[in-house]
Amino acid sequence: MELQWIDDFLALCHTRNFTRAAENRCTTQSAYSRRIQRLEEWLGSSLFYRESRPVGLTPAGEEFLVRAVRLREDIFDARRAVLSASSHFKKNLRIYTTNTLAGSFLSTWLIENRLENYSLIVASIAGCVEAIKRKHADLALIPHFGTQSDFIGLQAEAVGDDCLTLVTGQTQKRAVVLNKNRLCGPLMVYTPGTTYGARIAAMLDAHHIQIIESPVCESASAEALLAQVKAGLGAAWIPGILLEGNAVKRCAVPAFCDIPYKIFLIKAQRES
Repeated sequence: MELQWIDDFLALCHTRNFTRAAENRCTTQSAYSRRIQRLEEWLGSSLFYRESRPVGLTPAGEEFLVRAVRLREDIFDARRAVLSASSHFKKNLRIYTTNTLAGSFLSTWLIENRLENYSLIVASIAGCVEAIKRKHADLALIPHFGTQSDFIGLQAEAVGDDCLTLVTGQTQKRAVVLNKNRLCGPLMVYTPGTTYGARIAAMLDAHHIQIIESPVCESASAEALLAQVKAGLGAAWIPGILLEGNAVKRCAVPAFCDIPYKIFLIKAQRES
């Protein structure tokens, strides 16, 4: 199993087209197809219905999709955790959070709570929760789109509110607009398997909205997408905590396109 194969698999799940997936992975279609075949050989099962248009997932493919997302997150989270554990810095607290919160909300929260002498580990949302459950972290700050009941067995407290908003740059030449149920214009999206991407997809499905054009860019990083929004390359759903002071504006779309969420502080349940 290679990490490259997982990224290849997720690209095809997103595009449902071998040609577009190969382009997104910066390789030829033949080389890309061989890599998908090697993954299927390694797993011992076909993952895609190649004869359908768009390409469909087999039952085995549906099963692997859930696990592939988690595998990818676990690999990168493991690397971050190992790097942190190898530090010689004497610390009292191990704090896990996401990249977006680490670069925005976290600093103010640390000052307000007068915390110091800590080790900060940036991980995926799932990685942060898992670190708390395994007692590898003292506390974690994560964006969360559900309710406090999702944190059974953990201490959870909402410490902030935010919203994913579809924004565009001030110099963007062509607007992103919603025409009936068709979202048209240069749009940038989150990588398949990301929490933000899943929530946006759920909102679009709930309102029967279709993205008409191929995305300009795909990334797991809200910060990377924001930089390109500011450059006028397209529109994207960006967390509100990143928008303050940035030269962007909300796209002219209905209010239901905004996706609110809360920022939770989670800790392991105290032992009685």
